[in-house]
Amino acid sequence: MEGAYKRLLGVSLRYRKTVLILALVLFLCSLYITKFMGKEFIPPEDQSQFIVRLEAPIDYSIDKADDLFKKAEQILRETPEVKTVFYALGFGLTPQINRAVLFVRLKPRVEREKSQEEIKAEVRKKTGQIAGLKATAEDIAMIGGGQRIVPIQYSIRGRDLSSLQTYTRQIVAEFSRLPGIVDVDTSLETGKPELKVYIDRDKAADLGVDVATIAQAINILISGELDITKFKDEARGKRYEVRVRLNPEDRKDPDDLARLYVRSRDGRLVELSSVVRIQEGGGPNIINRVDRQRAVTVFASLEGKPLGQAMGELDAISAKVLPPDYLPKYKGMAETMGESFKYLLFALILGVVMAYMILASQFESFVHPFTVLLAMPLSFIGAFGALLITGNTLNIFSLIGLILLMGLVKKNSILLVDYTNTLRERGMSRQEAILHACPVRLRPILMTTLAMVFGMMPVAFGIGEGSETRAPMGISVIGGLLTSLFLTLLVVPAAYDLLDDWLSRFAKKREGRGE
Repeated sequence: MEGAYKRLLGVSLRYRKTVLILALVLFLCSLYITKFMGKEFIPPEDQSQFIVRLEAPIDYSIDKADDLFKKAEQILRETPEVKTVFYALGFGLTPQINRAVLFVRLKPRVEREKSQEEIKAEVRKKTGQIAGLKATAEDIAMIGGGQRIVPIQYSIRGRDLSSLQTYTRQIVAEFSRLPGIVDVDTSLETGKPELKVYIDRDKAADLGVDVATIAQAINILISGELDITKFKDEARGKRYEVRVRLNPEDRKDPDDLARLYVRSRDGRLVELSSVVRIQEGGGPNIINRVDRQRAVTVFASLEGKPLGQAMGELDAISAKVLPPDYLPKYKGMAETMGESFKYLLFALILGVVMAYMILASQFESFVHPFTVLLAMPLSFIGAFGALLITGNTLNIFSLIGLILLMGLVKKNSILLVDYTNTLRERGMSRQEAILHACPVRLRPILMTTLAMVFGMMPVAFGIGEGSETRAPMGISVIGGLLTSLFLTLLVVPAAYDLLDDWLSRFAKKREGRGE
């Protein structure tokens, strides 16, 4: 093996520029293939548990909503892979009777053939056949942020709520038609029954009735006021809030509102029907704000589509629909993904700088550290290639694998360069030292690299619960180690020889000028 490697090494030194150009081309090709790789924050993990959010029409009574939700609960209980189902009506920070949550626990992964993503897809399909029910299947939160536990949380901010609703519906209509986009929903909750009171300000002014007086009378008599008085039970030592309002029979119809009286500034009683117009309609159940602007959030889950691709498609749709004064912003996992990728890229660059400084102090040279660090981009070739071949994505775990490679692959170059320098100090010529040092260091390089490859194989094969998230890290490390192993043994000696040759020529020129 050493003899064959020595012959290849001789060819590499003979055509050192060609070898370096080919290595550069391979590195650029590896960067190019990242365009065809999916990008996401965390790969989908089979947690053996997920939740199903249920929503009934807003005007349903609690009994009717409960009957509707129990149909979805029955579907899950009849699913063979489901172990337990916990049904909670009105669950959440703002409990509503038209909303419910099903907490679903699955059998362990080894006891079922279907993955969690496949089961969630079946649940979406079956619950979608229940008339009047809106159901979404979501993972249990691994990280915080955002309002829901879904990959896509896209907040759109603007001044006018009606325009905001129109733009959001256009975006949702186009985005939901794309393949791989499921459970598209918004934070906009319209259709809540309400009475709109329009005040004729001219008539009210003529009759001496203030707008504030009208609003106060309606608020106290219809909805009730809690700040009027409190009742303290001395015997039990408890305090009760007293709500003052009309009897139920006097406030059950919209016409009852028009028969109320308010007092004018001169003390006369004026019937509300003479100064207001009452209209029945629907309105938003809640108005959200982001950065002090009215906002609507678009939610969506993914089936077999990377988060980065979905974000690109959503950005393209929003660019066509939204005017300049309506601003979109990602929340939750998408926002965390962007921040984390920036920090990891910064850590990667900082690691390269720190490694160069340490190597420069050890080798007492500004050139040899550059030769050693050539192993790092060579490892990216295998890392990206392995991820592409295995169908994995660029995510936080595969990027951690790349950072891990930075520390692993440099040791091969250090072994080659350090022993070559040692032999040159003993009197050998440059090429003679390279041809002798590299075959000698071949065996320890192979042993350490293969030991790390075999050590990462269980991680790459995805053995055990929750292994889906760790597998990309193992695959990127193994691919990077293998390509770095073979390319480093040929490229680093060629680069060492070429750079040292250039330094010698530069030193001779300086000496000639000095004379």
